[in-house]
Amino acid sequence: MCSKRFMSVVFLAIVGVVLLVFSSGQAAPALSSPEGTFILTVTAKGTPPFQEIITLHKGGTISETNTTLHPNSANPFFPFNGSDGYGAWKRGPAGTVILKVVKMVFDGDTNQHVGYLVVDGIALIVGDTFTNLESDVNILIGPDLFNPFEIIPLGSTDAVGTRITVN
Repeated sequence: MCSKRFMSVVFLAIVGVVLLVFSSGQAAPALSSPEGTFILTVTAKGTPPFQEIITLHKGGTISETNTTLHPNSANPFFPFNGSDGYGAWKRGPAGTVILKVVKMVFDGDTNQHVGYLVVDGIALIVGDTFTNLESDVNILIGPDLFNPFEIIPLGSTDAVGTRITVN
């Protein structure tokens, strides 16, 4: 008798799961892993689009480089050079990623350290596609990232791109 009751419970559980899946119309999409390297096209107010490579590492760290602030870039739109960027990320709501990237910034003529470029942003990663949803970009003048002499707001950027994969 117990085995018959057990089999009935198992059968009803299976039927319930099947009905739940089919009644929703489709299964919910799985969240994309944010970890990986993406090549992006970035547009910022007053400058032509540029390329960026950003890696979201397992454990929540970021490394980044781009064609606008790199010391080997000829950039008439921006009088600074920048180091590669480093930062942190964490998962946000609804498949988003909250991120912060920091670059050391140097005077383009004297090569002296003048401060930091800081990007605070939110991106959506769906499959292998990276889309910037929000960003706030600032130059922090001074040697102390956490206590700058001056903050120069640069506004926001748009960035879209694709994960680099191995076929």
